[in-house]
This record gives sequence, structure tokens and C-alpha cells, in this order.
Amino acid sequence: MTNNIKIGLGAFLVILILFFINQRLQSEHSIKPGKIFDGNIDVISKIQISEKDKVLELIKNDSTWSIVQADSLIVKENQLDRFFDKVIVVEKEIQVTNKESKWEKFGVDDSLGKHLKLFDNSEKELIHYVFGNSGQDYQHNYVRANNSSDVYRTNDNVYFLLNSNVNYWGTKPKKEEQPTEDKEIDTE
Repeated sequence: MTNNIKIGLGAFLVILILFFINQRLQSEHSIKPGKIFDGNIDVISKIQISEKDKVLELIKNDSTWSIVQADSLIVKENQLDRFFDKVIVVEKEIQVTNKESKWEKFGVDDSLGKHLKLFDNSEKELIHYVFGNSGQDYQHNYVRANNSSDVYRTNDNVYFLLNSNVNYWGTKPKKEEQPTEDKEIDTE
């Protein structure tokens, strides 16, 4: 073998080894797409949404939901439906970082993010995620599990559905009109 062939073969082997090392490192950052909550939604009996100093709690009694902070309001069914149809099924799509120093960049640190907690009827925490909506990407947002440093981009933007305002979730009950009954005059 000539020197040129030896050098070419050696360079090819080095490139091939670097390729496989790169593939292995890339595979460590890939995840299986999956919903943030893969359990049975019927076991959810409490939803807690918090941001900064605001906390909203929705509690399910039997099949009726109520707002803890404003028990005089009736929960809007369409908001609950949107929550269960969009937020609960949102998927982690791509891991964007695993460094705590970058949480602020994606809005998922404890003070900037919106916290979502789900509980069952025995007050056991089912999930606790921190959502962020930092940057110019309006079709996605960022999420991390509270006990993890991994930050993921979601497949849909659900940040706006995690509203901690009671008026977003509830409405005042409509006053029922009292039917006026024609009183019969008894002339007997």
C-alpha cells in the first residue's frame, strides 16, 4: 500500500468513528414524543395553576368543578374542555436544553414560568410542570418537569390556556327570572 492510500484509509476511519460518536451523543438528547400527562383524566380532581404570586385552584366534587378562590362563580365548561383537550395532551417534542442556567432564557424558571399541578382525590400530586413562553415562537412553548432540569419544546402553544385569573375560568351565575304567576281571584 502506498502512503496516500494509508492516509486516506486512516482519515476515513477517523471520520467514521467521529460520525458514530456524534450519533450516540445526539441520541442521548432525543425523546419519545409523549403527552405531559399519560394517565386517566378521570382521576384528576384538582387543578392548580400558579404564576408569580397568583394561584388558581379548580376542585372537582363528584362531577362538578368549582373555583376555590371564587366559589360564587360558575366554572365555564368550554374553558375546562379546552384545558383537557389541549393542555393535558400537549406533547414534549424536542429537548432544547438540560442546563439550569438556561431556564430563564426559555421562561421555565420558578419565578418566570407558569406552574401546572394536577392532583387526584387523595391530594397525591400527579404532575407538576413549569411552562414558559419566551422568544418569538408563537406556535410552541417550553416545558420542564419540576424535578428535572430538562427543558422541552412542546408541539402546541398552550401557555395562554394556563390562566390564573378567576374570571377566565368562571362566570357569575345568571339570575333566573322569577315567573310571574297570574293570581286567580277567588270570588266565592
